[in-house]
Amino acid sequence: MSNPLLNIQGLPPFSQINPEHIQPAVEKLIQDCRDTIEQVLNQPHFTWENFILPLTEVSDRLNRAWSPISHLNSVKNSSELREAYQACLPLLSEYSTWVGQHKGLYNAYLALKNSPEFSDYSVAQKKAIENSLRDFDLSGIALPEEKQNAMVKFQHNYPNSAHNSAIMFLMPRWVGKK
Repeated sequence: MSNPLLNIQGLPPFSQINPEHIQPAVEKLIQDCRDTIEQVLNQPHFTWENFILPLTEVSDRLNRAWSPISHLNSVKNSSELREAYQACLPLLSEYSTWVGQHKGLYNAYLALKNSPEFSDYSVAQKKAIENSLRDFDLSGIALPEEKQNAMVKFQHNYPNSAHNSAIMFLMPRWVGKK
């Protein structure tokens, strides 16, 4: 069976997306992101074209899949969809934390910012690189390992998704009640 979340071009195919598509697609797309990161880091010199573009393209694939999943969870919530959605939250959280703590990735962004080519980039390109470096700082990349571990633990235990899930579950019970 083909998974409609794996190659979204244009508008998401909402009517074709089933709960059983969600976790396999998210797992595959996260692995594609990890693989791409490791591949681009094996280069001796980083440029916009050989570093930023491949990372942008692969993360865009993940975002194009997750966006309709999240939307469906909000508007067509069912126990099967909620279960599939909830199963993916820790995967996405772990991946996001892994990216934010990836020293090789951080160093590659620094190398790109400090490269002679950086001065030739557009304002938007420079801002994208600088924002990525800021995001690494906010993820605690410069913290000592002990504090990084504490930050990772906090991020994995943050209750926001459980709170949102409870609201989505209870919302139908509130409709029409005064």
